[in-house]
Amino acid sequence: MSSALVISGGGSKGAFAVGVLKDLISKFPHLTFDVYVGTSAGALIVTLASVGRFDELEQIYTTTSSTDIFDKFNIGDRLDQASLFDVTKTINLIKKHYPDERFNELKQSSKKVFLTTTSLKTGMLTVFTNDATSINPKGYFVTETVNADHYRKAVLASSCVPVYMPPIRVNLGVPNIPDPQEQFVDGGVLEYVGIQMAIDAGATEILAILLSAEERQPEPALFTTLFPVLERTIDIFATDVGKNDLSLAQSFNEALIYIDAVKAKMLNAGLSEAQINDFFSIAEIDNPLEGKQPLKLFVIRPESFLGGGPGGLIFNPDEMKQMLAKGETQADKFIASLDPNEFPFA
Repeated sequence: MSSALVISGGGSKGAFAVGVLKDLISKFPHLTFDVYVGTSAGALIVTLASVGRFDELEQIYTTTSSTDIFDKFNIGDRLDQASLFDVTKTINLIKKHYPDERFNELKQSSKKVFLTTTSLKTGMLTVFTNDATSINPKGYFVTETVNADHYRKAVLASSCVPVYMPPIRVNLGVPNIPDPQEQFVDGGVLEYVGIQMAIDAGATEILAILLSAEERQPEPALFTTLFPVLERTIDIFATDVGKNDLSLAQSFNEALIYIDAVKAKMLNAGLSEAQINDFFSIAEIDNPLEGKQPLKLFVIRPESFLGGGPGGLIFNPDEMKQMLAKGETQADKFIASLDPNEFPFA
């Protein structure tokens, strides 16, 4: 049985996920996963979580301000630029917390990390990973990171909200890449929560931490200027994509459970396993569920809007501490809802 941790995008709202992990680790010190999938803020979190740097994650998400991450400019001064923000500080932050030795540590472990990005060239989801052979992709591309700098650029690209932050040429300087100039942005444009990647990597137990509440927060303000309109649009889009990602995964799992029940009923009716398998094998049609097992899918998400501004682009330490505390509380509720004799992933 293979386990996966999947964390969605959400910028500063990532503090909620850090709070969830902090609480789970405090109660289950040996908690670990085989597969880690991250989008945007989730990409940074799974990158450090995969090598056990939970204290460092808490420090980042309780002390970092917006001014520590990017420089903002007036829109009139950036009309000939690729973004409204300069992300030099973001690059330095990633380098600081993910030096070369962390990447080497990951490569020597059995952990598989998948970072989602969106290619502006192809319009397709591209997943960067430390082990491309461990995933069977369907409908997206997979690229293996060859060194620490390549990996860090993938983390950066996964986090770059289009228009606000610049596209990243992740493969620039990497040998044997067909188009090193290809640009990538936030994976959340296409995949808010990468549950499908975890499934394709063989995970059968998945813990998904979403950074958006199930219901969208109404916004009573009147939108009269460009920035608020753009920010609100991004927030609505992210919430909707997240609902679709989760709904697809749940439908997939329900189909697997139903098929297993049908097969059991056929077996009880006297058919052999060979006969049953023959019924579910059609030469002209690929079976998308072949070899798949029903999932144990667990979802932890906030009960209400976390804050952090639309898209989580406002990093306020005091607010993020509150988000982290909400994550701890929600993790406690999750644990209380489970069979006390059985904790998944442990």
